[in-house]
Amino acid sequence: MKLNLKTVAIPLFVIAFEGSVSGQPSVQKLTADQAKEEQAYTIGVQAAIWGRPFYDYVFTNSMGIKAGASYVNYWHKFDKLKTAADRYVVTPNNVTIDAYGIGDLSIEPVVVKIPKLQSPRWYIVQIGNMYDEVVRNLGGYKGEEPGLYFVSGPDYNGSVPYGMEQIKVNTNEAVIALRIAVNGDEDLSAAIREQGGFHLLPYSVFQEHGLNYIIPKMDATKYLFTPEAPENLRYFEQLGFGMQLYLSHNADFSDPYVMLFHTIGLSAKNGFDWQNLDEPAKRGLSRAVGIAGQLIENAKLTTATVVNGWRYTMGGGRAGYDITLRAALAKTVLGANVAEESLYPNTVVDADGNKLDGANKYVLHFDKGQIPPVTVFWNLNMFGDDMFFVENDFKRYSIGSTTDGLKYNKDGSLDIYIQNENPGKDKQSNWLPAPKGSFNLTMRLYGAEAPILSGVYHLPGVQKVK
Repeated sequence: MKLNLKTVAIPLFVIAFEGSVSGQPSVQKLTADQAKEEQAYTIGVQAAIWGRPFYDYVFTNSMGIKAGASYVNYWHKFDKLKTAADRYVVTPNNVTIDAYGIGDLSIEPVVVKIPKLQSPRWYIVQIGNMYDEVVRNLGGYKGEEPGLYFVSGPDYNGSVPYGMEQIKVNTNEAVIALRIAVNGDEDLSAAIREQGGFHLLPYSVFQEHGLNYIIPKMDATKYLFTPEAPENLRYFEQLGFGMQLYLSHNADFSDPYVMLFHTIGLSAKNGFDWQNLDEPAKRGLSRAVGIAGQLIENAKLTTATVVNGWRYTMGGGRAGYDITLRAALAKTVLGANVAEESLYPNTVVDADGNKLDGANKYVLHFDKGQIPPVTVFWNLNMFGDDMFFVENDFKRYSIGSTTDGLKYNKDGSLDIYIQNENPGKDKQSNWLPAPKGSFNLTMRLYGAEAPILSGVYHLPGVQKVK
């Protein structure tokens, strides 16, 4: 039987034979220390892949709280669209007005209040766990879902208040994000007014004050990771810190993965107990990190469908037991939603397969009737190699169906001009400024229709201007 290293969920223990068995070549017998090292290595590879979302969220959540971009048990509501100056969440967008919160469900449930909008407008409240899986979307392509929602963690066994709908999350913390569509600059103030009716708050505060509450000063101390282990073991130390934050202590007795990882010093209660590992185990874990990274990178390269240079990854938010795919998604598009809500094709090459570079000029051309089929909107984003917006004097970071002044050709086709220099007044309405060096493009497809989801429709390649 051929093992698929991308999806296998059991440790690949090294088995030592003194002679050949069933035609297999003989393997040199391991010493006791070698056996300990190999066992730690094989289990460590699995742990490093399984825990990649925890590892990434430890950094992202702490940085978000420190920067004031995200609050604990409350939403930090932004009152402006993102620009190149915003550098706390990679692959940002600037077509929605956002609010970010982290629900600390280890203390108590949180309440999400969704209002009835004053006028029709797309919004979505995305609730995700720390495995980087979407637990529930409220709104989105389903339309408005006003009401009170009771978001609880794995250890909550109490009652659900009258008039509320319970949403159960299987980790002690949840990422709760609100996005509201903004139809051009002139629509921003109206979108912010609608945002005022959305609320996230602790259940105890809701009981005492209702929606007449004051957001307290945030304390990021709980979320700050201070490494103490040797550098070659810090990946597992950060992963273990995430396990302590995000997992119920019951996972130490009920989750097969966590129980297996006890053998390499990882647990939900204590994090990573590296001090009590012997030297062979430490050597094995040190080796495991690099191999796990290669397997994750391989998953990134092989699980996407590539057409015309654009990479389509359909597993966002629901990778499930494919822990390598889940790790790859966490590494590259942490917090991604499911494909039918928002899909993010990305390209780093032009139609000829050459790297995109601001030294060249490009055109993205859509024939008449070939504009991306979406129910909400589409938006093309310009990112640098660091996956943040690229600063430019024109102050445009993306372009799409909601861009003010976008011009179609007389035959109904559309051209997007992608280059460093302004193409001139007759074309600048359709200009997406590029840096002087390398860059990449991400298309956001909100409410992708069946032709996109089924693979019938594909974006055209980015054409280099000769």
